[in-house]
Amino acid sequence: MRKSYVILLFLLAILFCTSNCKANFSVTPREISIIMKDEFIQGNTSKKIIIANNIEENINISWYIDNPTQDLIRENKTLVPNLSWIKIEPKWKIIPPNGSSIFYIFLDIPNLKENYNKHWESWPVFKQEESQFFNWEHAIRLYIDTTETYQNNEKKDKNLFSIIVENNIMIFLVIVFFISIVLLLFFVKFKKK
Repeated sequence: MRKSYVILLFLLAILFCTSNCKANFSVTPREISIIMKDEFIQGNTSKKIIIANNIEENINISWYIDNPTQDLIRENKTLVPNLSWIKIEPKWKIIPPNGSSIFYIFLDIPNLKENYNKHWESWPVFKQEESQFFNWEHAIRLYIDTTETYQNNEKKDKNLFSIIVENNIMIFLVIVFFISIVLLLFFVKFKKK
Protein backbone atom coordinates (compact mmCIF):
# COMPACT_ATOMS: atom_id res chain seq x y z
CA MET A 1 0.00 0.00 0.00
CA ARG A 2 2.83 2.37 0.86
CA LYS A 3 4.50 1.73 -2.54
CA SER A 4 1.29 2.65 -4.35
CA TYR A 5 1.17 6.03 -2.55
CA VAL A 6 4.76 6.75 -3.56
CA ILE A 7 4.03 5.80 -7.17
CA LEU A 8 0.81 7.86 -7.17
CA LEU A 9 2.67 10.91 -5.77
CA PHE A 10 5.42 10.45 -8.35
CA LEU A 11 2.88 10.29 -11.21
CA LEU A 12 1.04 13.37 -9.90
CA ALA A 13 4.34 15.27 -9.68
CA ILE A 14 5.17 14.36 -13.29
CA LEU A 15 1.68 15.36 -14.45
CA PHE A 16 1.88 18.67 -12.55
CA CYS A 17 5.35 19.49 -13.89
CA THR A 18 4.50 18.72 -17.52
CA SER A 19 1.43 20.96 -17.45
CA ASN A 20 3.55 23.88 -16.21
CA CYS A 21 6.39 23.30 -18.66
CA LYS A 22 4.79 24.74 -21.78
CA ALA A 23 6.79 27.38 -23.57
CA ASN A 24 5.65 30.93 -22.92
CA PHE A 25 6.72 32.07 -26.37
CA SER A 26 7.43 30.65 -29.79
CA VAL A 27 9.89 31.67 -32.50
CA THR A 28 9.47 31.44 -36.28
CA PRO A 29 11.15 30.62 -38.58
CA ARG A 30 13.45 27.99 -37.11
CA GLU A 31 16.06 28.47 -39.88
CA ILE A 32 17.07 31.56 -41.86
CA SER A 33 19.42 31.70 -44.86
CA ILE A 34 21.15 34.89 -45.94
CA ILE A 35 22.74 34.42 -49.36
CA MET A 36 24.96 37.17 -50.78
CA LYS A 37 25.12 36.84 -54.55
CA ASP A 38 27.10 39.82 -55.88
CA GLU A 39 28.20 41.86 -52.88
CA PHE A 40 28.21 41.88 -49.10
CA ILE A 41 24.99 42.88 -47.34
CA GLN A 42 25.67 45.68 -44.90
CA GLY A 43 22.99 46.70 -42.40
CA ASN A 44 19.43 45.39 -42.44
CA THR A 45 19.12 42.09 -44.30
CA SER A 46 15.28 42.33 -44.35
CA LYS A 47 15.20 38.88 -42.74
CA LYS A 48 12.74 38.85 -39.87
CA ILE A 49 12.12 36.69 -36.84
CA ILE A 50 8.64 36.61 -35.31
CA ILE A 51 8.27 36.05 -31.57
CA ALA A 52 4.76 35.15 -30.36
CA ASN A 53 3.65 35.44 -26.72
CA ASN A 54 1.60 32.34 -25.83
CA ILE A 55 0.46 33.36 -22.34
CA GLU A 56 -1.94 35.84 -20.76
CA GLU A 57 0.68 38.26 -19.43
CA ASN A 58 3.45 40.50 -20.79
CA ILE A 59 6.80 38.87 -21.42
CA ASN A 60 10.18 40.53 -21.88
CA ILE A 61 12.20 38.91 -24.69
CA SER A 62 15.89 39.54 -25.38
CA TRP A 63 18.49 37.72 -27.48
CA TYR A 64 22.15 36.83 -27.78
CA ILE A 65 24.22 35.30 -30.61
CA ASP A 66 25.88 31.96 -29.99
CA ASN A 67 28.32 29.80 -31.91
CA PRO A 68 27.26 26.19 -31.36
CA THR A 69 29.76 23.39 -31.02
CA GLN A 70 31.13 22.04 -34.28
CA ASP A 71 29.21 18.76 -33.94
CA LEU A 72 25.84 20.59 -33.83
CA ILE A 73 26.15 22.69 -37.00
CA ARG A 74 25.00 21.56 -40.43
CA GLU A 75 27.27 19.75 -42.83
CA ASN A 76 29.44 22.02 -45.03
CA LYS A 77 29.05 24.93 -42.58
CA THR A 78 31.62 26.59 -40.36
CA LEU A 79 31.34 28.93 -37.39
CA VAL A 80 31.16 32.70 -37.80
CA PRO A 81 34.63 34.04 -36.91
CA ASN A 82 33.30 37.11 -35.10
CA LEU A 83 29.84 37.14 -33.50
CA SER A 84 29.83 40.96 -33.34
CA TRP A 85 29.20 40.96 -37.12
CA ILE A 86 25.60 39.87 -36.42
CA LYS A 87 23.08 42.05 -34.61
CA ILE A 88 19.34 41.79 -34.11
CA GLU A 89 17.07 44.78 -33.61
CA PRO A 90 15.47 45.58 -31.26
CA LYS A 91 17.77 44.43 -28.46
CA TRP A 92 14.77 43.49 -26.30
CA LYS A 93 11.01 43.80 -26.52
CA ILE A 94 8.05 43.54 -24.16
CA ILE A 95 5.37 41.51 -25.94
CA PRO A 96 1.74 41.86 -24.79
CA PRO A 97 -0.46 38.85 -23.95
CA ASN A 98 -1.13 36.67 -27.00
CA GLY A 99 0.70 39.24 -29.13
CA SER A 100 3.78 39.04 -31.34
CA SER A 101 6.79 41.12 -32.29
CA ILE A 102 9.27 41.21 -35.17
CA PHE A 103 13.05 41.25 -34.81
CA TYR A 104 15.32 42.05 -37.81
CA ILE A 105 18.81 40.71 -38.57
CA PHE A 106 21.60 43.19 -39.32
CA LEU A 107 25.06 42.28 -40.65
CA ASP A 108 28.38 44.12 -40.55
CA ILE A 109 30.85 41.68 -42.13
CA PRO A 110 34.15 43.29 -43.20
CA ASN A 111 34.71 43.28 -46.95
CA LEU A 112 37.98 41.34 -46.78
CA LYS A 113 39.29 38.62 -49.09
CA GLU A 114 39.24 35.97 -46.33
CA ASN A 115 35.47 36.51 -45.81
CA TYR A 116 34.52 35.58 -49.39
CA ASN A 117 33.06 32.21 -50.40
CA LYS A 118 32.20 31.29 -46.80
CA HIS A 119 29.30 29.21 -45.52
CA TRP A 120 28.74 30.09 -41.88
CA GLU A 121 26.23 29.02 -39.26
CA SER A 122 25.38 30.83 -36.06
CA TRP A 123 22.51 30.63 -33.58
CA PRO A 124 20.53 33.68 -32.48
CA VAL A 125 19.03 32.64 -29.14
CA PHE A 126 15.87 34.28 -27.77
CA LYS A 127 15.16 34.15 -24.06
CA GLN A 128 12.53 35.37 -21.66
CA GLU A 129 13.37 37.52 -18.67
CA GLU A 130 14.09 35.04 -15.90
CA SER A 131 11.00 34.87 -13.74
CA GLN A 132 10.10 31.20 -13.35
CA PHE A 133 11.61 27.88 -12.41
CA PHE A 134 11.75 26.90 -16.08
CA ASN A 135 13.06 29.58 -18.44
CA TRP A 136 12.96 28.55 -22.05
CA GLU A 137 15.41 29.67 -24.71
CA HIS A 138 14.71 29.27 -28.41
CA ALA A 139 17.62 29.09 -30.84
CA ILE A 140 17.25 29.46 -34.58
CA ARG A 141 19.77 28.40 -37.17
CA LEU A 142 21.19 31.35 -39.11
CA TYR A 143 23.08 30.46 -42.30
CA ILE A 144 25.23 33.11 -43.99
CA ASP A 145 26.68 32.41 -47.44
CA THR A 146 29.02 35.14 -48.66
CA THR A 147 29.60 36.01 -52.29
CA GLU A 148 32.06 33.76 -54.09
CA THR A 149 34.26 36.21 -55.99
CA TYR A 150 36.48 38.76 -54.31
CA GLN A 151 35.93 42.25 -55.66
CA ASN A 152 38.71 44.60 -54.79
CA ASN A 153 37.53 48.22 -54.71
CA GLU A 154 40.98 49.42 -55.82
CA LYS A 155 40.68 47.33 -58.98
CA LYS A 156 37.26 48.81 -59.64
CA ASP A 157 38.72 52.32 -59.30
CA LYS A 158 41.61 51.45 -61.60
CA ASN A 159 39.24 49.95 -64.13
CA LEU A 160 37.06 53.04 -64.00
CA PHE A 161 40.16 55.24 -64.44
CA SER A 162 41.44 53.13 -67.32
CA ILE A 163 38.03 53.30 -68.99
CA ILE A 164 38.06 57.09 -68.71
CA VAL A 165 41.61 57.25 -70.09
CA GLU A 166 40.71 54.89 -72.92
CA ASN A 167 37.63 56.96 -73.73
CA ASN A 168 39.70 60.16 -73.69
CA ILE A 169 42.22 58.58 -76.03
CA MET A 170 39.43 57.53 -78.38
CA ILE A 171 37.96 61.03 -78.30
CA PHE A 172 41.42 62.50 -78.95
CA LEU A 173 41.97 60.13 -81.92
CA VAL A 174 38.55 60.99 -83.40
CA ILE A 175 39.30 64.72 -83.07
CA VAL A 176 42.75 64.28 -84.69
CA PHE A 177 41.15 62.26 -87.50
CA PHE A 178 38.55 64.97 -88.21
CA ILE A 179 41.13 67.74 -88.04
CA SER A 180 43.34 65.78 -90.44
CA ILE A 181 40.46 65.36 -92.90
CA VAL A 182 39.55 69.06 -92.66
CA LEU A 183 43.18 70.08 -93.20
CA LEU A 184 43.52 67.64 -96.07
CA LEU A 185 40.35 69.00 -97.73
CA PHE A 186 41.51 72.54 -97.11
CA PHE A 187 44.94 71.77 -98.58
CA VAL A 188 43.44 70.03 -101.64
CA LYS A 189 41.07 72.96 -102.22
CA PHE A 190 43.90 75.53 -102.09
CA LYS A 191 46.12 73.42 -104.30
CA LYS A 192 43.44 73.41 -107.04
CA LYS A 193 43.40 77.19 -107.13
